[in-house]
Amino acid sequence: MPPFLQKVIGVNVEDQDQREKYLIPLFSKNYAVIDFYLSNVVFPREAKQFPMRLAASSWDLAEKKGLVTTGFSGTNDNRYLLPTTIDQKDPLGQGGTNAKVLSYLLRPENNHYFCLEAPGGLLSSRNFLECIVKQSPPIRVLLDVGAQMLDMQSPEIAFTWLSLSSEIEAIVFFDQHDQLVVMSRDKTTEPLEESQFSQKLDICGIYLDDAHTRGTDLNLPKEFRAAVTLGPHLTKDRLVQGNDIYERRC
Repeated sequence: MPPFLQKVIGVNVEDQDQREKYLIPLFSKNYAVIDFYLSNVVFPREAKQFPMRLAASSWDLAEKKGLVTTGFSGTNDNRYLLPTTIDQKDPLGQGGTNAKVLSYLLRPENNHYFCLEAPGGLLSSRNFLECIVKQSPPIRVLLDVGAQMLDMQSPEIAFTWLSLSSEIEAIVFFDQHDQLVVMSRDKTTEPLEESQFSQKLDICGIYLDDAHTRGTDLNLPKEFRAAVTLGPHLTKDRLVQGNDIYERRC
């Protein structure tokens, strides 16, 4: 082990030369490192257990049983992906849901689109945020449905957004543990429920990465304006469900 790597402070994961010459050869097949990574990063996230909650999987959904399997979805785009044992039957009164969803997307307040491009390369997340803070009326919600903010993690995006805007006091986002947190101007991050900003969302910005634009409930002020990113292979189902967090609350 080189002397400069015998302390954690000597590790620089952004140094490509150090990664290729020292870190990967020394640690990529080291059992202690692998065990530590699995025990502290992979298993706590992927092998959670909930003593008071019933767990189910797609096998339970497709299992043959005497009772009818009942579910609900605001859209039916994915009905062809259901198990062959399940036949989706939409209620007669819901036949116009798809058209109604499209009518929401075509409302006048949604008739605003920007094609952002960077000369000679991809647009960075910082460039994107710089465009966001210049908009009028101001944009307070960023829904990355199209997965365009890839060069920064959520905390970096929150801090950058705060540094660019003087109108917001904190940014709400999901951390690496899938917990809803809020970052204030002093870069302090705490759970949203325990923060003073839980009752002051009107002075906050909201950032939701692609994975959390579906299944998240936030009671946002009616005057809030949102920006929704678009990207390759984005389906109508993903788009409308990603917007649903904002539409039904506002």
